[in-house]
Amino acid sequence: MTLPDSETASPASTKLKLDHRPLYIRAVEVLRELLENGTYPPGSQLPPEPDLAQQLGISRSTLREAMRTFEERGRITRRRGIGTFVSQPPPLVIDSGLETLESIDSLVRRRGITIDTRDLRIESQPASQEVAHLLQVDQGSPVTVVTRTKVAASQPVAHMVDALPDTIVTPQAMREGFRGSVLDYLLERSDLDVSHARANIIPLSADKDLSARLSLEPGAVLLLLEETSYSAAGQVVCCSRNYFVPEFFKFHLVRRVDTRP
Repeated sequence: MTLPDSETASPASTKLKLDHRPLYIRAVEVLRELLENGTYPPGSQLPPEPDLAQQLGISRSTLREAMRTFEERGRITRRRGIGTFVSQPPPLVIDSGLETLESIDSLVRRRGITIDTRDLRIESQPASQEVAHLLQVDQGSPVTVVTRTKVAASQPVAHMVDALPDTIVTPQAMREGFRGSVLDYLLERSDLDVSHARANIIPLSADKDLSARLSLEPGAVLLLLEETSYSAAGQVVCCSRNYFVPEFFKFHLVRRVDTRP
């Protein structure tokens, strides 16, 4: 398997490039696939770095950068003078479809896993231009911002940031009603009638702040779930940016055949 837009790509193939993310991020995705699809099962030895780099069509320095992510998360183990071996995957993997509007807290509890909230902050902030656009409010108007890190099995697994118009909830009201999930808080309010959300899933590299919150090295790959929630009447009630550590989450969608005439 060779990465598109690899460092060894020919000029002709370069014209077809659509993916402009850093190459090592795409290398991480391909390596993860090789580990998860059984190409290199737990206990097996990875090819020597020169061979694996050639297989992926990347330089050895890019490969080392990508492999550092897996080593930090315990997915591979380097044995000096022997080689690199695939470790057992972490016992905690949260597998979920995205068709149903459900909080991570609710999802995890249904699977019998305890999830805790760390570094909770609930405060009022003036809406930035981006947040004002998403919430359909005036820039600078007060919004209630909820930030926290979610921890399961003693491991940080996600960092979550939600912003809501203070006409929906004030910081004081949120502090009184918050039980770990902003979405659950909204769903429990019959006056809002939250019905649906629009979401984007984006892979990105952790900056210094996120890496510290999630106990990762800067540059580690995360999954960002950007989500805007709406009432049945079409009112925007919340916008969220949720950062997930990929080793602990597996999201999927059920796609059906279009039966319309």
